[in-house]
Amino acid sequence: MAAARDRLVEQHLSLVNAIAAKLKRTLGRAIEFEDLVAYGTKGLLEAAERFDPTQGASFSTFAYYRVRGSMLDGLRTMGWYSRADYARYRAEERANEYLQNQSERETAGKEAGAGKPDAGTELESIAQILGGVAAIHITSLEAAATVADDRLPPPDADIARVQDKARVREAISKLPEKERALMQMYYFGDKNLEEAGAALGLSKSWACRLHARAVDLLRAALKDG
Repeated sequence: MAAARDRLVEQHLSLVNAIAAKLKRTLGRAIEFEDLVAYGTKGLLEAAERFDPTQGASFSTFAYYRVRGSMLDGLRTMGWYSRADYARYRAEERANEYLQNQSERETAGKEAGAGKPDAGTELESIAQILGGVAAIHITSLEAAATVADDRLPPPDADIARVQDKARVREAISKLPEKERALMQMYYFGDKNLEEAGAALGLSKSWACRLHARAVDLLRAALKDG
């Protein structure tokens, strides 16, 4: 197990360097490249320990957001990254978690012999997934807006966006108890999905399923609204 983990880390150090280089260009500040690599390597180690090859995702896909997230966590502790910027980044992380979960559910359905869906069903499924990703981004923006940040636009700058966020708050308040608690911790409590699930006594896989269910409920509520 340890040998397999070490091989994954050694084979993907170039991924850490590539992400660090891209992030350094984006920041445009005097952050040391070596610091980004150090933070990213920590994320790579965590990804290698948690990776399950039976789920079907490639390791580079699985590790990407964990490496990048570890770099941003490090920058956040150093005061390089605003909390609002960090919240916007987490929208990407949450959408990625959701999409991975949807992919795993689809794979499990095929293995169970569900058969290939027809074109209409497949299009409907894609629309539902895209709606879920949209709900995640709107909720993440609402979480970011609770943090004072002069770089964010004033609340009345985009009436439609404000209305969307009000609908998100209302929809979250109407979720079942466990789904609501998970969403509050994951989006507004600055916990990752594993930590939020643990606080509710859930494994990582069950937390993923609960998050997907909560997103589906939010998507339906926003669509009805």
